[in-house]
Amino acid sequence: MSDTATTTPMQRVTLHLGQIRVNENNVRRNLNLTEKFLKSVAANGVKVPVVVLPLGEDAYELKMGHRRYFAARATKETEEEQDAIEVPAYVLDPSLREAGEDFIDQLIENDDDYRRGLTELEQADALFGAVDAGMKQARAAELTGRSRKEVSRAVKTAKSVGARTRLALAETGTYNLGLEVLGVLGEFDGDPAAVNRLLEAHDKGRFEFQVQWERDDREEQRARERVRPQLQAAGVCLAEDSDTLAPTAVSLREFDGPGGAPMSAEAHAECPGHVATWADNPREPGEVEYFCTDPDRFGHYPPQEGTPQTYGDPAQEQPQAERATKPSEPSREYVKAGNKAYRAAEKARQAWLKDLIGRRTAPKPLAAFVTEQLLTCPKPVAQWVGDTGRRDLVKELTGYDTPAERARSATPARLTLLSFAVLAATFEKRMGEVRTWRTDSTARSAVYELREIRKDARTWLAFLTEIGYPLSTVEQAIADDATYQEGEPEAADADSRADQATEDTPDATSAEDAT
Repeated sequence: MSDTATTTPMQRVTLHLGQIRVNENNVRRNLNLTEKFLKSVAANGVKVPVVVLPLGEDAYELKMGHRRYFAARATKETEEEQDAIEVPAYVLDPSLREAGEDFIDQLIENDDDYRRGLTELEQADALFGAVDAGMKQARAAELTGRSRKEVSRAVKTAKSVGARTRLALAETGTYNLGLEVLGVLGEFDGDPAAVNRLLEAHDKGRFEFQVQWERDDREEQRARERVRPQLQAAGVCLAEDSDTLAPTAVSLREFDGPGGAPMSAEAHAECPGHVATWADNPREPGEVEYFCTDPDRFGHYPPQEGTPQTYGDPAQEQPQAERATKPSEPSREYVKAGNKAYRAAEKARQAWLKDLIGRRTAPKPLAAFVTEQLLTCPKPVAQWVGDTGRRDLVKELTGYDTPAERARSATPARLTLLSFAVLAATFEKRMGEVRTWRTDSTARSAVYELREIRKDARTWLAFLTEIGYPLSTVEQAIADDATYQEGEPEAADADSRADQATEDTPDATSAEDAT
């Protein structure tokens, strides 16, 4: 290519940077020469031609491409070396230019309404395509100014986001998602309904909660798939929906077995009323709770002056059959769904807190909150500051095995965050009671302090909201001191997939058959 151009409307040439003069009328004030961009130009040179206008005497004025021009110069140290750099260029015909066109060109070239960069997924697809075509990830990183970790993550994400998820993104017009969100969607690529729920939660600012709920739900369903055949092999009737249990059914936890010891599933196994259902608040996925469908009929009650014992909530005097029709007592399925939502929210909230506490700077309201809580010493602080479990939670939230040692060398901002971690652990311990979300009379009578726990929970959640934490639906109900509504994405049909999974299960026995 020649270093000079003829007067054609647009001619591509190769120029040295020494031939190009910067446009004094360039309206861009911030060139935004990021490290990634500089690394890419250093590795590739200038790939996209700049646009210039001839000035005469083998000189040109730069019209478009100032970022490329200065990034190219930054790759060399001396002015002589910089002037010798070659770049591709398009040369404009000055006779075809009109007054003011320079400024309009700058607007069209740089305005977001006229041009769009690649989305995160499109960038990931490009990197995946390069690697899939045979390029080493290290080379792709070098050419694009990225780290090898960034390239590896992008390639993995592009590979995981399948056609169904991409279709969901297209249908919802969602293109502005980061790699972290896209990676999660790829994790659920085989479950279109979960992807849709996650996208909906992302729009509402509740993505982290929904991710945790979906992961917990998936783990629970997998565990149930393992447990069902075990129960079937043992001849145990399984009530998938605990609300189908007979009104007379009572948990084995509520009456004694042989010799006065607590009734075990093994000791009760031969009873005609032996039945299992999924636990309301499982300690581990797939946990079941065992019931007797009619303990009075099958003789599972200790003698009490010749009268059968009334089982269930000791605070309720009426028979369970009557209690089942009482409007204030929620269904077991509603309770299970609420418990699941509450536990998912707890995990997501503590993950958010861990990220917050790991930052270098603290939000402005944090110091005042820490001071206020220490001065007033509310129940969570008074009760849990010295608790062993609280110390373990502090370690988890800070990421340090020895937080006290870290405090000796911490900056003032980090010290505030470490102090906050102690208070965060006390409030989180206070909210460890799963029934905190419930407002029904059964829960209130079962836990004497529940009203006070909810009050402390409202204080805590209100402050977290102030510093940017997005409340889930179940947390919002607590913050508003309102009843948690069934039917929200995270609570609705909590066991629908479990029900569907049993439709084709042979020899399934209903709970009513176990009477």
